[in-house]
Amino acid sequence: MPRQRSAPFFSDAPVFDRADYARAIGRAPSDKVVSSMLAQHLKAGNIRRIARGVFASVPKHANAETWSVDRFLAASRLRPGGVIAYHSALELQGYAYSESFDLQVVAPGQPAVLSAEGFTCRFIKAPAPYGEADLTTVDRLGQSVPVTTLECTVADLFDRPDLAGGTDELISSLDLIGRLDPDRLINRLVGLRNATAAGAAGWWLESRRDQLGVSADALDRLQALAPKQNRYALGAVSGAGRLAPRWRVILPEAVLNPAFEGLA
Repeated sequence: MPRQRSAPFFSDAPVFDRADYARAIGRAPSDKVVSSMLAQHLKAGNIRRIARGVFASVPKHANAETWSVDRFLAASRLRPGGVIAYHSALELQGYAYSESFDLQVVAPGQPAVLSAEGFTCRFIKAPAPYGEADLTTVDRLGQSVPVTTLECTVADLFDRPDLAGGTDELISSLDLIGRLDPDRLINRLVGLRNATAAGAAGWWLESRRDQLGVSADALDRLQALAPKQNRYALGAVSGAGRLAPRWRVILPEAVLNPAFEGLA
């Protein structure tokens, strides 16, 4: 009976963990039969190990050694409660300027870096609790992948620009965004309680207020979150950069563009 259940399960589950498979064949996860059957399917090339306890199904007639696993789907299954975030969330939703095989996942537990098949996963603690408006899902091969919303992602990246792949990558990626909800972005920034992030985000929103449909009220609300004194932001270093006066942040020359001229 377990053998008869395996094939349909593999067809429906491109990525799964040991507990998923155990439920599918009616066994406890700790059952030695589960270990034995997984070992047999690995040997037969029906599945491929991604990381300890996490596997990918290999389609019939495909080579298990060369089969490409969806790295976003796989990364989201490496720890219970994992959420694709930061630059990886931008990439998953089609807004990243460059591709990266270093995947960022916010998940319970200690921060860590895990090397998996075909990618590296960096586990990060949530910078602030997520609300309902901060999370969504993306379908990958018929399975749901939890990911931060665009607005939450942008706010989190201003909070941790070091996780954007560099300042140039962050700004180039943000330039690809044609629409977002400014109020949701501001609400996330309120939760982050990072004045420097709020100031940098305020500069960015104001510089693109027409493109993104940002109201004067939204900018005023965001200005109230900005630093009370000038602070360096987005990687700017002491003695370099230019000030965006309204937002009280000093930005690196690399991010300056024509829209900035009206703010400095």
